[in-house]
Amino acid sequence: MKPLKRLVFGIGVMVLSAAAFGCGGSGGGTGSGGSGDSAPPTGNATGGVRNPVCTVAQSAGEVQAPVFRMRLAGQTGWYASPVVADLDGDGQNELIAAYYSIYVFNGQGQLLDRVDHNGGRVYAPHVVVDLEGDGVPEVIFGARHEVYAYEWRNRRLVLKPGWPADTTSAGESPEVRGLAAADLNLDGRIEVVATTTQTRSDGAQVFVFDADGDLFQPPGLSYPAWPRYNQRSGEGGDADRNGMGHSGYGCYGLNLAIGNIDDDPELEIIVTYDNHHIQAFDPDGVAINASAWFTNRDSRYFGQRLTWGQFIRWEDAVVEENHYHLHTGVWPHPSAQEWLQWTASPPTIVDVDGDGRNEVLGVPNIEFKVPYETQAYGVMVLEGAHGDGSRSAMRKAGWEDLPRGGAPISVSGWYPPAGIPAAAAVNLQGDLAPEIVVSLNDGVMRAFTAQAGELWRYNYTHGKAVMYASEPIVADLNQDGSPEVVFSTYGAPNVQDSGRLIILGADGRRLHDIALPNPGTNGNGNGAPAAPTVGDLDGDGQLEIIVQTFDHGMDIFTVPGAAGNCLPWPTARGGPLRMGQPNDNGL
Repeated sequence: MKPLKRLVFGIGVMVLSAAAFGCGGSGGGTGSGGSGDSAPPTGNATGGVRNPVCTVAQSAGEVQAPVFRMRLAGQTGWYASPVVADLDGDGQNELIAAYYSIYVFNGQGQLLDRVDHNGGRVYAPHVVVDLEGDGVPEVIFGARHEVYAYEWRNRRLVLKPGWPADTTSAGESPEVRGLAAADLNLDGRIEVVATTTQTRSDGAQVFVFDADGDLFQPPGLSYPAWPRYNQRSGEGGDADRNGMGHSGYGCYGLNLAIGNIDDDPELEIIVTYDNHHIQAFDPDGVAINASAWFTNRDSRYFGQRLTWGQFIRWEDAVVEENHYHLHTGVWPHPSAQEWLQWTASPPTIVDVDGDGRNEVLGVPNIEFKVPYETQAYGVMVLEGAHGDGSRSAMRKAGWEDLPRGGAPISVSGWYPPAGIPAAAAVNLQGDLAPEIVVSLNDGVMRAFTAQAGELWRYNYTHGKAVMYASEPIVADLNQDGSPEVVFSTYGAPNVQDSGRLIILGADGRRLHDIALPNPGTNGNGNGAPAAPTVGDLDGDGQLEIIVQTFDHGMDIFTVPGAAGNCLPWPTARGGPLRMGQPNDNGL
């Protein structure tokens, strides 16, 4: 058996060809105006096309309606999107689901194993990968303050020696809310990155563990690399970095991505915090400097360089220029200027302009007034630390003004929780550029172009006052090479018909909008907050769509005529490593 990191969803690699781009689209249509509306629009509109962008197979026509196949019992589901993977290497896939317990089913829905751990919920999507390439895959997940790794041996989940790993710091044990994995330093072993809700200034929010469950320590360092932020001064320390040092505050919603955002081969870790900061780390734990264009205005550290995470991002680029570059005017304040909050904003790694250099995309909420009120969610694209770093953390040209949604849907109380605005970034149109697909918590799923224009929008609320969407996934469901956008919805606990499965064409047109059957009751919400997962679960050559809910376990649909010719974003965060990148990243 090859290492699982080379096998899971391996059929989802995009293949682009010049010939494909010559095909005509079946969409067209007209747009519905700009993206800055004060309220979500009614109805649906489209401005995109449907062209082949990946391998064309034996298409029999339009995407057929998903057929309900079965329901699998479970517990309250959060944002842990399921994984379809061949754990045994026997050519048959398993389904790995994470609730408060971990379940493994076979392709026919029979329960193979279930493990209970510390009783905590699995909030973030779990990782499925072979950590050290020994042919034994692991299922890795966070629950409460611990990160667990279970090996799949003899069709059973067995706790891996050295695990669980603990994220306790500063005497507190916060919840793990973000999880991703990758071979950070390209040594053939996978590292696991976890982010937590730690709020103490002397505590750490970002942990990196090696395959053995120990804190990751690249060779040759004179200081401990992880966790971050630390309380150390001097080399590798956060206490006095660039004079002012670092401080973090709670990572509450999948606030993590991994990818290459500079010119060395190693991968970087991008983290968003609840204190208006977005940070970029090298694998050795050292935060990356922003462009020298940004300098500190504080008289105690005047003129000093800033890392990505040492300054607040403001909605208006002019405010940032005046404050961090020109050091002029009054100090900005949310009572007068909109600032950006990254409370539950997972970053995405994407090469926006196709130059081979990745950018960092985030979807912060835009706040104004005191106390802060979210006015909208916006889309921000920041350049990586490429070349001499002179553009590091600067807004991508063309993205100076943030595309934004309408007024966000609000709830009275805590439940249902607001949607996590995780963006999928894939080529939908066949124009050699990615599109960004995301719900901005205003009842609308949107696609934006690589040039920051709104391509299309789809209102999914069915007239309900409270309705949120999951992260979208992207897969070709009729083998014509033009991928579809798939997502689920959820709403208030006492509105029991809030759960829907929605499929849109690449042009934004509705193909199918299906009520989840026989909904249940759950005090956290009704419907499906986690991104659906697409894969061939039972090995019959057709794809299944798997939807995990708050209220009634898991629904499995078969899509007649669908095959695995094109799965660029088949599950939450792009793939089973949850890196915030398309599934064609080679892992």
